[in-house]
Amino acid sequence: MVFCACGPSAEKSAHIVTDVPFGLDQTTTTSTTAPISTTTNPNSQLMSETTLYYISTDRLVAVQQRMQQDFTAQDAMDALLIARPKQDANNYTRSAIPADLHLSVEVTRGLAIVDANESLLHIVTTLEQRLAIGQIVLTLTSLPGVGQVLFTVNGIPQSVPRGAGDTANANQPVAYDDYASLLLLAAPPSPLFISP
Repeated sequence: MVFCACGPSAEKSAHIVTDVPFGLDQTTTTSTTAPISTTTNPNSQLMSETTLYYISTDRLVAVQQRMQQDFTAQDAMDALLIARPKQDANNYTRSAIPADLHLSVEVTRGLAIVDANESLLHIVTTLEQRLAIGQIVLTLTSLPGVGQVLFTVNGIPQSVPRGAGDTANANQPVAYDDYASLLLLAAPPSPLFISP
């Protein structure tokens, strides 16, 4: 029986290949953050849509928001704090997040750490606390690459109420499922867009 191999013969010394086909010598980059969808606005900037959560009849509802394509978790939080939905006769939505709340977000390995000022601690009622925390958690966990949220106030870990009324201890992350009970399931996500 005879074996043979096809292909180029082995060479005794290495040499530099200068004729590389199909642009294989080009550097490429990829992004791990994929926006939900993209469109182009009249100013020719690429735009994305993200989901922000607000309140209707003491339940959380999803509202689509247009943002620049390369938006971050911090950008989504800024939009949630700034872009309050407009109220009209047919659609009443509001926010339980205090107007004077300031926060920063840092995402590491799927965990978003939200560091807020003391306004987070001064929300008057338990229901409003649950709704405000739910707005933040559902908005963040709707972003690609974010699975859990941990809250601190001025750097100190905080316990927060979950949607069912129980409490997550300090240093215990919460997730989308912890606030799904607060969602208004009777209505689909609102197709309305809000702008800052």
